[in-house]
Amino acid sequence: MRTLTGARSSSLLVCALLLLAPWLVAAHGPAEHDRNAASATVGGVLVPGVNSIAELRIPHEFRSVTAELEWGDDAMGWCRFVPGVWPADPAMALHVGSERIVAERITRDEHGNATAHADVSDRLPGILAADGRTVVVRGVAPGSGEPCWGKWRLRVSWHAALEVRTSAQPSAAHPGDRITQHAVITNTGGVALTRIEAELGTGPCRRSVDRLEPGRSTEVSCDGAVPEDGGLTARVRGTTPEGRRVAAEATGHVEILQEAQIALSIGDIALTEGADAALVPVMVHNPSSVPLQDVVVTGRPASCGREIGELAPGRTITYTCRVGAGERVDLTVTATAASGGAVADSAQAVRATAHAVAPVAPTLPGVETEVPPPGVPELAETSGVREAPARAAGIIAVLGVLVMTVSVGALSSATRIGR
Repeated sequence: MRTLTGARSSSLLVCALLLLAPWLVAAHGPAEHDRNAASATVGGVLVPGVNSIAELRIPHEFRSVTAELEWGDDAMGWCRFVPGVWPADPAMALHVGSERIVAERITRDEHGNATAHADVSDRLPGILAADGRTVVVRGVAPGSGEPCWGKWRLRVSWHAALEVRTSAQPSAAHPGDRITQHAVITNTGGVALTRIEAELGTGPCRRSVDRLEPGRSTEVSCDGAVPEDGGLTARVRGTTPEGRRVAAEATGHVEILQEAQIALSIGDIALTEGADAALVPVMVHNPSSVPLQDVVVTGRPASCGREIGELAPGRTITYTCRVGAGERVDLTVTATAASGGAVADSAQAVRATAHAVAPVAPTLPGVETEVPPPGVPELAETSGVREAPARAAGIIAVLGVLVMTVSVGALSSATRIGR
């Protein structure tokens, strides 16, 4: 610690210093920077009881910045001429704007002068005044325990940076459908970028932009087919005034619409108790992940048609219809794919068919059902073999002739014996 007495000469020196304070502060005012520079520095002198004001000129829209505040330096030697008790090292905290900045580290040069440093990148909005440019460092009062004198500097550096966002129109499509991929490129840094190249995964294709000022955006697009996984990629590169390359990339996604499907089947047909009709079980199933609407079963017979309406993914509707024994069943089901609970004008239509024949009543085993032609009498058969009617008549005639011949022969023999 260093204790100074309030001598007459020193009082005069203090007055002189206070008169010179505005000039000293102005001498460390804002530092101009080149239009394409990547940093700006402002500073001033800490005088007891006097606020140090500077104007920081940075790009209107900046995002990627680093800011460091430092105070102290060789001006601490002036304190030996100022009455009061002053520490030899810089203050551990400094009031700048609405922020109280605490020193994060202390460094010393070859002469033993100490300087406090603090990273204020995240606190820059609170350091700057409402106009976004003015920096006010609050002066200290003599004897407050703060340094009586010292320099301060605020250095803000911004990076050349790009940002890209990508999307597609339409945002939902089937694999292989044609879409338009869009990419919005924004210069989020503090310097102008030139020779900007964008590569879009849809297509793929490349687009070029000659120049993009800080804070400005531009859009490029490319037509192509929807990737199988629906993924979108966009990569951009630009060049700084110094020739350095900066890059950014982004991803997006196209919702893949699933193919709608519908299934129709006919189960085992059973005869009714009287065997004059049959019951046909009909099953309508949605095997896809797409909701279906306007589900209708049509065909013949009409008794097997149904208006089902909606059919959720994975759901099955089963019903039974009545048909005649031996009747043929031909059915067709149609439906429309729904998206978001509504049917679009270009919605996908699906259909399926099913066919079957109802059985007839079974016959008893061993029973002949053949009916003889009308007008032909049945002949009794002992041998189990049925002869043709014409052949049977011929055999009967031959037998008759033989019988008559035998009879005549027998009568002739009897007549000779009687004689």
